[in-house]
Amino acid sequence: MTIYLDDYKTFDSTQELNYHIKQHELANHDVLTVSNREILRFISRYSVKYSGAAHLKANTIAEGVQKSVRTIQRTLSKLEELGIIERISTIRIKSGGSGANIIVIQPFVTARLSDREVTEKAREDKGKVGKPPKETIHNRSISSNTFDTDSKPLNHPVSLKNSIPKKLYDALSPFFNADDLYKTIGTLYRAKATIDRDINSEDHEEYINAFYAVMRRYKNGKVRDLYGYLYSAWRKVSRRIFFKSMIVFDT
Repeated sequence: MTIYLDDYKTFDSTQELNYHIKQHELANHDVLTVSNREILRFISRYSVKYSGAAHLKANTIAEGVQKSVRTIQRTLSKLEELGIIERISTIRIKSGGSGANIIVIQPFVTARLSDREVTEKAREDKGKVGKPPKETIHNRSISSNTFDTDSKPLNHPVSLKNSIPKKLYDALSPFFNADDLYKTIGTLYRAKATIDRDINSEDHEEYINAFYAVMRRYKNGKVRDLYGYLYSAWRKVSRRIFFKSMIVFDT
């Protein structure tokens, strides 16, 4: 059941995971209580196999740290507000309804990239892409085209085509109707903004390659939450680009 957590990994190793946990704790020293830290470390221990991602119920955490479920829920909300974790809701396949959240530990970034301005920018980007559909994306809103070179974009408004960088539009448009294309672009911009909003996605082919990889899995029935997978994949791409840009080479 947990094999899909590999798509939500935010780190390449346990060592990297532990480093970012420590940085989060240091940066939020004045606002994290002893209880908050204990809960965060419990989550991190469950996130070792899929570095940074765990499928955990509040009850499981409560039993593990011997605290009330209410305390766990308050702490999770606090950690999410601080940008330390992200909770991704899931749906029970057989019985329906909400399942346990996927808890994703976020990479620690410098104050320049993790301040309120970045959060507000991400919210602005989300608002600009229009209201998401009430239902999750279905095959009917995905073009029947696969990855052949003769794929042609669906009939989108000129304003939409002109508002998206050409390289991204050409890659994404064959797969979505207008509403879903707006939502997909918004997903890309929000994922990028959590790491570095100044990255120009159209300058990095990795974003398109990651999109194609997710779409292949989606068409093969291996992806249940398309936008969640895209968000995770694009965030990983942004993280790699960001860290590459921080490398200083000796001359």
